[in-house]
Amino acid sequence: MNDLVVKFNRLDVSEELDVDMLVMERLYPIDYRAYEYERKLLWLDVFEDELRQLHGAGFAHRDIRRPSDMPGLRFDNVFLTDRGLRLIDVGISALREAVGDRLFDRFVKTELEELEVFRQYFLSR
Repeated sequence: MNDLVVKFNRLDVSEELDVDMLVMERLYPIDYRAYEYERKLLWLDVFEDELRQLHGAGFAHRDIRRPSDMPGLRFDNVFLTDRGLRLIDVGISALREAVGDRLFDRFVKTELEELEVFRQYFLSR
């Protein structure tokens, strides 16, 4: 595997709020709009390679582009950090072994289509 997806540190309980909490790695996003086109291309190449590695290992993120009925920007689930592009929000992710080949392949196809839209978005900023 790789470090593309945010790491989960632990499950916890907040007695004060009476809720279960998933404690994740803290990411510090960087504004990528000030970087040159060539550097963005390099980040995208690494991002695409790592995403394909995850697919090859049987994992589909399924949420590169946020659903249109969700608040926020279309690609709020992709952060640029000091270690490159990272994915957050794995709430609807899928494992091949849990959903089967046919459904998983459809998820990957959709994700690769979203990746192409993200590529255009990322490079145009």
